[in-house]
Amino acid sequence: MFGDKTKESIDDDSQAFKELTDAAVYLITTKVPVIERPVILRNQAKALSLSLSTRDVYTILAKARRDIEGIDEGESPDKELDVPEESWLWDELIVEGNLTMVISQPKVGKSALIGAFLGQLSSGSTEYLGKDIIGQKRSIYICGTDQPLNDWVKILIPAGLAQRTASGKVKLLDPIKRVWHKGKPIHLTEESIEMLYGIAKEDAGAIFVFDAFASLISGLGLDENHAACVEPVRMLSEALSPSGATIILLHHSSGSNEDARAVKASRGTTALPAEASQVLKLDWLLPEDKHDNRVKISTAGRNSTPLDLVIEQIDRAVWVDHGSSANIAESLRLEQVRAKLTPRQELVLTFVEERFKTNEGMFTTSGDLAEEFIDEFAGSKVKALATLNSLEKKKLIYSKPRNFEGKGLVSIFYPNKK
Repeated sequence: MFGDKTKESIDDDSQAFKELTDAAVYLITTKVPVIERPVILRNQAKALSLSLSTRDVYTILAKARRDIEGIDEGESPDKELDVPEESWLWDELIVEGNLTMVISQPKVGKSALIGAFLGQLSSGSTEYLGKDIIGQKRSIYICGTDQPLNDWVKILIPAGLAQRTASGKVKLLDPIKRVWHKGKPIHLTEESIEMLYGIAKEDAGAIFVFDAFASLISGLGLDENHAACVEPVRMLSEALSPSGATIILLHHSSGSNEDARAVKASRGTTALPAEASQVLKLDWLLPEDKHDNRVKISTAGRNSTPLDLVIEQIDRAVWVDHGSSANIAESLRLEQVRAKLTPRQELVLTFVEERFKTNEGMFTTSGDLAEEFIDEFAGSKVKALATLNSLEKKKLIYSKPRNFEGKGLVSIFYPNKK
């Protein structure tokens, strides 16, 4: 068709692009092994007197997927569907045997958090930061192109995944099998994906950590704002999935979308988080306070309830759980409200709290106050009740009605400990 004319780029010929895209559609829909697709496309392009770059291959495959998604007829009721239940490695956080993305601005601690979790998993812990560790110890491969080896060592040694030797050098410890870093990088080229496919095939159920997306696709001619940049991740997932590998992909969040929910917070194309079964977003809880090191984790998943968790890194491999951001915000609100109470309100609130604490959950009534603080309320239950009601409006206490013999319905009050 093209004779002996050789073109430098597929962009030079729309007809050739269409033919190769049609071929890619066939390769994907007939489930030709993922590592064989680039080879077949290059051979077909060669027959058309074309030479394909890595960018060309990923662009063609991405276009083929868009074409497939546009013509898919969907599922029908005449057959049973195989829909496996979600399996967790770290409950509600890391999905087992699938892709989890961890998104944050630089230096928030995503690499340190994942390193700490891997250390806990490998040591046999069954819980971390209030969430169950369900999976068992297995091989770990760190594809950490974004950071120099020295930074990885600072994460791995405290996590118990590496150690200093007597000679002052560093030795990786089981179950770490391989570490790539900025000095010895790995990128998501076809050759690298094929190599990782071979590793995963021989080491079923392994964990692969990729840090970070932009560094992993650098040099491939792909723009992270374009949907085609996701193709290496799709190929990677398809290649590792048959072996039951767990993929953890770290990615930087967008400054402009910093306040967005987990799926929309990632930098570049939104097609990237769409590939993940689970997305974790890490943010500073109080970004305006440079002395507050608490981090909020929010999640979004295909089959999971969004999670709200606040943690804090107090050492390299040590994080602590502070509960939910909603509870922290409520505690802060209560502190601020309490600071503005009148002396009478503070007196009553302290009494309600101490009575509850020292008398095994005992409630307080207006009669209790009128009897306890005769000078303050002059024996008036009405005045005492007015103070209790003012505290309830501020959500510092709450009430329930109770029927007392001879008195009828009476409001009983408890401290708000939510």
